[in-house]
Amino acid sequence: MKTLQISSVLQTNNTGNNEFSARKVRGAFFNGLMDPLIGFDHFQLTNDVFGAHPHAGMSAISYLFDDSVPYHNLDSIGTDRVITPGSMMWTWAGSGVVHTEFPVPNGGRVHGLQLFVNIPAHNKQHPPQSLFLDRSAIPEILEEGLKVRVISGSTGNTANPIQTPDKLAFLHIFISAGKSFTHNLPKGWTGTIYTISGNVNFRNTVGQTKLSTGTVISVGLSDNNENLTFRAEENSEFILLSGVPLNEEIFSSGAMAMSSPGELGKAISDFEEGKMGFINMEGGKREVVLPV
Repeated sequence: MKTLQISSVLQTNNTGNNEFSARKVRGAFFNGLMDPLIGFDHFQLTNDVFGAHPHAGMSAISYLFDDSVPYHNLDSIGTDRVITPGSMMWTWAGSGVVHTEFPVPNGGRVHGLQLFVNIPAHNKQHPPQSLFLDRSAIPEILEEGLKVRVISGSTGNTANPIQTPDKLAFLHIFISAGKSFTHNLPKGWTGTIYTISGNVNFRNTVGQTKLSTGTVISVGLSDNNENLTFRAEENSEFILLSGVPLNEEIFSSGAMAMSSPGELGKAISDFEEGKMGFINMEGGKREVVLPV
């Protein structure tokens, strides 16, 4: 019987400049315990630093914190949506999509989290889709000294009823000093915890670990349901992400994550030939070119 596996604690560093900075985390450092997550960025930006770029074979999920300015999302399947603070945009790239995101207004500071989630191999050639979830549609657990935003999935008796393209529990948790919160991790699932601020004592069946600002830890692959308990030593804020691991090899280039070299080559060709569409920037305006 497999017991709960726990990674080492990774201390992230914020790197970048005034236009874009981020604490970047990638699953390659966690021995499969972040799967299906490919990685994530805790980022701040003030400009359209990436421009129009392709995604394929993965999901890009943008979630904004409350102190962020709005973030305009535009893509080649016709999505034109302003992501407001506290809201989430899920871009499920499938066979390929071109998108761009930029601050509103330009020069304003966007502050958020972008997740990169693998798509099962048998779904990677399906057409892309997008899902916007307004903050008003995100259920919250509110108790003395505790707030949990259930952005997707569920915890305890609280579930977000919105059907997401792939199954992922995404929790944004605030705990006051001395208070605790417990999440039950289903058997076989993985879970990743990223501490935004504060100091948290993380307890589980294996032992306990101290988590401080900017640290990341991944757990999972147990044959049992596992209680993950967090007790705040000071006012703390953290993210908990969990899902079912895919255990599938990824062949990647930029923001394309495919199942074979041939599939990756096709995605690159599709982008170059305009089969994913494009977004032209001309005279300060963005124009969507639909797929050919």
